[in-house]
Amino acid sequence: MTNAVSTTPPRVRRSQHERSASARFALISATLDCLMEIGIAQTSITEICKRAGLSRGALLHHFPHKNELLVASYMAWLEGKLVTLEARLQPAASVRDEVAAWRAQMKETFSMTQEFYWALRNDRDLRERFNAALLTHPVGDDASNHLPRTRIDASHSPELTRYVIACFIRGLCFQELFVRDQATPDRAFEHFVDMLGAFLDQPGADPA
Repeated sequence: MTNAVSTTPPRVRRSQHERSASARFALISATLDCLMEIGIAQTSITEICKRAGLSRGALLHHFPHKNELLVASYMAWLEGKLVTLEARLQPAASVRDEVAAWRAQMKETFSMTQEFYWALRNDRDLRERFNAALLTHPVGDDASNHLPRTRIDASHSPELTRYVIACFIRGLCFQELFVRDQATPDRAFEHFVDMLGAFLDQPGADPA
């Protein structure tokens, strides 16, 4: 009688680091799903654990405070969106093309951003943790360090210019929620692009 030989390869045990990274990824992914589908108010530890397939103890091992997990998740989400913005921009893009890329990006991310920002307004601990994370995470750097060089990089202060663009587009996204004439936001966008282009083209706007 011949003994059967198993052809099943031996199971490779993952390292502690791999198991930890996998658990963190599952928790962050589950948290982002919750934020997008049910909102931050309904994003409970119980719901996150259920979606991640992990125990409450596992969650608290990796993220002792719920706000720590919320910040880590939002930062991971922002990092991915920065990559998307980078892909939208072509090297040497015009002012109009770059501002249009910012608008397309921020319209897509507006609901998640507002959800998180509203929580920041009402939760001091979350706000402090988020601000601290911005000081150490690459997402908190000047966006110019991550994007292709464009016409705006030839200006005197690319970082400040992009900050102004982001503030304007965020406000425009909010205004679009209750505008009386749907064409008004588009006209405002064109007006802003014209003003910004004129400002950057004036003598002294470019670095010496």
